[in-house]
Amino acid sequence: MVRCFIGVFLPEILKPKVLEVQNFIKSLDIDCKFVEPANIHITFSFLGDVADEELPSLKDRLDSVCNKLRKTAVTVAGVKLIPSEKFVRVIALDVNDDTGMLSQISNEIKSSVGGDTKPPHLTLCRVRDAKGKNIASQLLNIDSYCGQFQMYSMQLIQSQLGRSGPVYTILHESKLD
Repeated sequence: MVRCFIGVFLPEILKPKVLEVQNFIKSLDIDCKFVEPANIHITFSFLGDVADEELPSLKDRLDSVCNKLRKTAVTVAGVKLIPSEKFVRVIALDVNDDTGMLSQISNEIKSSVGGDTKPPHLTLCRVRDAKGKNIASQLLNIDSYCGQFQMYSMQLIQSQLGRSGPVYTILHESKLD
């Protein structure tokens, strides 16, 4: 069994701004687990444990999805509080494009590949306790524009959990047309 998800790693050039946003969150009175800089990525679908014999089919389905779709310019900006502003479990950055291609990619992954598919986002941290504070007002108005990049592919990524956090390995990369 392989624990995996479908996503895209963030280009190195955008990481300093993402780390600035994480550092701002660290200055607040919030108990959370931050995503390590090496692991910063955009999530499209969490697949969970997949049997080894299912991986070739999964790779083929991801290739099929990507062959139908075009590369797109992706903007990383805007704090997103998941599941809601009143009950924050995840602090993320929103991920958008001007063409609607990301929504199309997400819908195609949901129907062709499956998994726990959410709107694309970049997780900054998982909140354990916000100590009863209203953190939404402090987070939703910060400068969280991290930049734009061209998304040329999607990756099937293995997530191996360890004591010092997860270790991610790209199992397969599917190019967008």
